[in-house]
Amino acid sequence: MRKSGFLILCLFAIAVLTGCSRDTADKYVGEQITSMKEKGSDNFATLLDEGIAESNEAFVVQFPEELKEPYQDFLKDSFNAITFKVSSAKKKNDRTFSVQVTYRPIDIKRTTESSNRKYLDTLESTDLTEAASGILENDTKLLTDSPVHNEEVISTLEVTKKGEKYSITEDSLKEFVGQAIVNYMDPYNQVSDIIDAHHFIKAYFDASFKGDVAQFAVYTGRTEEEALAWYEKDAFDPPADLSADYVDRYKAALKSILSQCKYTVGIPKREAANASYTVDITTTPNKSFADAYHEFEGGTYYSLNEASAGLVEAMEKYAAAPTFGEETTQNVTINSSSLLSASQENSELYTLASTILTMP
Repeated sequence: MRKSGFLILCLFAIAVLTGCSRDTADKYVGEQITSMKEKGSDNFATLLDEGIAESNEAFVVQFPEELKEPYQDFLKDSFNAITFKVSSAKKKNDRTFSVQVTYRPIDIKRTTESSNRKYLDTLESTDLTEAASGILENDTKLLTDSPVHNEEVISTLEVTKKGEKYSITEDSLKEFVGQAIVNYMDPYNQVSDIIDAHHFIKAYFDASFKGDVAQFAVYTGRTEEEALAWYEKDAFDPPADLSADYVDRYKAALKSILSQCKYTVGIPKREAANASYTVDITTTPNKSFADAYHEFEGGTYYSLNEASAGLVEAMEKYAAAPTFGEETTQNVTINSSSLLSASQENSELYTLASTILTMP
């Protein structure tokens, strides 16, 4: 009995000095969660990299390098808005423990969507870094003031012990962090959606009027040669009775007039319909083409060749010294349907194009 009692006392002393594995593993998990809340974690960078890869696939605009650090801080603040309850560790073997952590994940989309909608409606910059930094600053306050959490979940963290040191397995920690912060790329994606739409609309008009097709090719999945063929198709067909000797000069003069069109693409607003936007286009109407035709119509010609020369010379004159009207702004809808109907005379985009370049 005395030997047995002595043995029990010794074992108790050892447990006090070294810490029972059942207690120490879950204590270690709690300390790591606290450290992640206060100091951040490489796991936030890993999570962000995965989100960036998905966003870069979805948008032509790419995630700015200078936004990575503030976005990781945003993920840390999001993680900090969660209350975690760490359960006692369960021993699987001498070196492995499982620790369950109970919490309600924070849903970034639900937390920020109302505020972000207002932010995007008043967006003033098309610089992606500036706009995304602004929305993160706006949303960080919401993490403290009005976080929205999903239903309670339980994550199981696998903890290993080597000597006296504990560590959480990389896979279980990565899964835990990803499960804790839901829809974490939504603020960036919301901004990217608007700025991507702005860049596409500008690329569309630049290709249509100026023959600047590089970005339009990227957005439409064409080669630049295919985009250039789209630009030139039917747009520069001369009048049927124009003398063949003047066809090339006619096309060159018309391209020159078009390239001098003036327009500014505003910041789009997303409509309820998927992938539909409204946008203000401000233009100073280019009257050169119409003025050239009116000047031509005022002349007297005695042959087809003289008439052809008269028209082309008038166009070349206005190409060299274009004329413009008064600045005006039109609000148009941009979606797949409006783009497909752009050549129809009753469409918004046709009306807008006829304003940008005044027709005879």
